[in-house]
Amino acid sequence: MDENHFHGIERKIKRIKIECFIINKGNIRIFEYLKNKKIQEKPSKVYSVTKSIVSILVGIMVDRGLVNDIHTPITKYFPELLTSREQWKKEITIYHLLTMTSGLQVAQFQGSKNWVETILTQSCIYKPGSTFQYNSGDSHLLSVIIRKISGLTTAMFAEEHLFRPIGVNKYIWVTDPQGNNGGGFSLSLSLEDMMKVGSLLLNRGKFSNQQMISTSWLEEAQRPHKQVETVEFGTYGYGYQFWTFRSSGLGKPINYYCASGLFGQYIFIVPEFQIVAVVKSRLQDEDQSLPRKFFEEFLRQL
Repeated sequence: MDENHFHGIERKIKRIKIECFIINKGNIRIFEYLKNKKIQEKPSKVYSVTKSIVSILVGIMVDRGLVNDIHTPITKYFPELLTSREQWKKEITIYHLLTMTSGLQVAQFQGSKNWVETILTQSCIYKPGSTFQYNSGDSHLLSVIIRKISGLTTAMFAEEHLFRPIGVNKYIWVTDPQGNNGGGFSLSLSLEDMMKVGSLLLNRGKFSNQQMISTSWLEEAQRPHKQVETVEFGTYGYGYQFWTFRSSGLGKPINYYCASGLFGQYIFIVPEFQIVAVVKSRLQDEDQSLPRKFFEEFLRQL
């Protein structure tokens, strides 16, 4: 990589409200921009990156036999759906929640007294599995399912089976009024802890000779189960609570997948090049996609 290219990325970063942008190749830090040192260690909201953490936790449950089949209808965990007059609601599965294809109407549930009740009472406007809709309600239901099956809050389950083993020690995970950790946007992590998660994913679920999550789950999680948008260089899709990008073949292939949160929070994983990148930002509107654009420009220079 040409040193001038790194300087070019840094100049672009400094023009906008990107607080930190770090890139590792394997275990080696090849690029680092920090607005200040406090940002490196202090947990801050990662918004929808939370969804990808929940996906990892569901995968761990599948690996441990706590979830036998992700195609099981969620009526098993929310029996109140059995009395619904909407047949489609009875067909929603864990798989549909993971891939954002539940068909449930997207709703603002954060201000309600019971998030789960508000999510489940929304109309099912699409047949489950047919249509991609970005819906934080789907993600929150996954968090509740983790609690119902394991008997632990999602944060406690994560602490035991993910965070503590890989060294994630500083985090905050906000709950709904019923004490369920928010599955869609409620987690705060530090920059370096985001990198630990990214490195675990890059290493195909292995940390320090221990297989934390199966490679088979990660292969499915990073596969585009639904195509979302086609652009000049390829196609964006959605896996199991991860965004995906598949190159169209124009120029150098830059296939990757990522966790992505509001205001420009990212964990990028590029298996082909053994690269992980983490970004924290305070961007608004269309600027929120700029870190992704900068990262793709970086990849095309490799």
